[in-house]
Amino acid sequence: MKAIVTTILLVLAASYPATADLSLDVAPAKLELQVTPGTTQTIPITVRNTGAQSLHIQTSLVDFTVAPGGDYIFAKPGSMHYSMAGWATVNPREFDVAPNSFQLVRMTISVPRGISGEYSGIAFFQTRPPRHSGGGIIFSERVASKIYLYTAAGVRFDGVVDGFASKQTAIGERFLIGFKNTGNAHIYLNGTIQIRRGSDTVQRVTLPQQVLVERGGRRVIEAYSQKLPPGKYTALALIDFGGPNLAGAQTSFIVK
Repeated sequence: MKAIVTTILLVLAASYPATADLSLDVAPAKLELQVTPGTTQTIPITVRNTGAQSLHIQTSLVDFTVAPGGDYIFAKPGSMHYSMAGWATVNPREFDVAPNSFQLVRMTISVPRGISGEYSGIAFFQTRPPRHSGGGIIFSERVASKIYLYTAAGVRFDGVVDGFASKQTAIGERFLIGFKNTGNAHIYLNGTIQIRRGSDTVQRVTLPQQVLVERGGRRVIEAYSQKLPPGKYTALALIDFGGPNLAGAQTSFIVK
């Protein structure tokens, strides 16, 4: 998994040397943990400063989802349906980390009774720039630890292709595939498009790999074929989402 990192640029009025020694990381960047409803879990998170300057860190918990186009959307903890951030606290919430040192942060999660499937949230760790009397450009870095909790029973991987369209372009056929996660855990999509003319397969298009779809989420996958000669074609999309069967859809199109 790629770490979620945000660099925040603050521009002040006057001139001040920029500090670009951003050297914050967190482990684990992603954690999947089986939990028992009605219990309390404590997760250790290590926040490390690998740079030459001391860092002041502030912690926040957020809900998140991934939009159909792949962008992350963040919200206040407990506001999303499958959130675990509202069950969690972190300690300490604010601290200093010396150069080439680390701080251990404890996330305590009170898992409610009666849940099933997967719930998720993000802990952000953000540097607070030092205050200066002058102006200039300063940077703030934010890194994330993404947490998935799931129950022992009831985790189900499922999904359906709910849209498949094509459009002719100057470089080839453009395909848009909509996929809805109908299970109760996050999944990753891989797949192909087979392009047929009559009974012959004339092209295979590999879709973007490891496309993340959160629980209850939907993604739209874009892919292009090579340029095709004029004629009538059928495209078959096959999606592997980690379940027992593939999801698929078919569409026909004409190249003029």
